[in-house]
Amino acid sequence: MNIVLTGFMATGKTEISKAISEISKYNLVDTDDMIVEQEGITINEIFDKCGEEYFRKTECEVIKKAAEMKNVVIATGGGVVLNKQNIENLRKTGVIFNLSPDFSVIRERLEEARKTRPLLKRDSIENIKKRFDDRKPFYDNCDYKIKVIHGRTPRSYAMEILEIMESRQGAEKQ
Repeated sequence: MNIVLTGFMATGKTEISKAISEISKYNLVDTDDMIVEQEGITINEIFDKCGEEYFRKTECEVIKKAAEMKNVVIATGGGVVLNKQNIENLRKTGVIFNLSPDFSVIRERLEEARKTRPLLKRDSIENIKKRFDDRKPFYDNCDYKIKVIHGRTPRSYAMEILEIMESRQGAEKQ
């Protein structure tokens, strides 16, 4: 089974997926990187030139490809959960982990994240908080929720996720 990481932007999906890949048999797949490679422009440029609807359509195509891979950890974009088909495709071959911080964690990461996250570029903290709250029910559609807090390293989250996968696989063999 694949490991799928979902969560709001700036929750640590990329760094935690890298840590999982470094200490396990899982290869790393970042769906945003796949989109950039396929389109030949950055995520910000896709949003600016083509719009969010085009981005989401492209993301859906990439998610389907990623879900067909084997033994991968998949870092998804923050909005991937908004499309039910994405979650259905990912769940066919993967275990979905949601990285779940309190908004205070996101707030602290926002200033740096604003430089690279398309939907943050021109947004107020109030709008970001609203988006965070609006997406919560979508993020709740996961197999495991991992609480994101200050002070933990990506490696510690990776170890927690790998332990869950190991115990899950052990239970399936019995």
